[in-house]
Amino acid sequence: MDPCFRRNDGGGAEMTRKGRITEAFARITAFIIILTTLTATAIPQNLSVPRFVTIKFSEVNARTGPMQDCPIEWVFVKKGEPVEVVAEYDQWRQIRDIHSEGGWVHANVISGKRSVVVIAKDTTALLSAPGKYDQIVANLAPQIRCDLDKCKNDWCSISCKSYKGWIAKKFLWGVYPDE
Repeated sequence: MDPCFRRNDGGGAEMTRKGRITEAFARITAFIIILTTLTATAIPQNLSVPRFVTIKFSEVNARTGPMQDCPIEWVFVKKGEPVEVVAEYDQWRQIRDIHSEGGWVHANVISGKRSVVVIAKDTTALLSAPGKYDQIVANLAPQIRCDLDKCKNDWCSISCKSYKGWIAKKFLWGVYPDE
């Protein structure tokens, strides 16, 4: 018995089972490419600049310009690291870290999720509520990275490992004074 199933499409041409599978695969592949293109171009571009974001992956290449063929200038190696977007060009964002190191990255490698760096010179208290210095949740070491939950006036709610509490905004890099 012939392993290829043949059907007549009415035009005199015959399509084998293998040909139908290949055609279906090509259609599915084309659909995925179109969907990916539409999704990639759906990155919001009307957000304010400058703004703080985080690195989405554990290794992100920052380039000298907003093109894939520009040389790599810097490599971010920590997922969740806070960075500041200082310029935009199409799908590219120029970013810098707390030490002003950075370059151009594709918009897909950064996240709107926020994190901060504690910039106090000494250990700083994480409080249970804003201004409640008698209710210390933990003492935070300088340069520790924490997730930003929200800010209210001069205070921000942050999460550091298993600790959650409030810290004065002036001790954080990754938030603006007016937010």
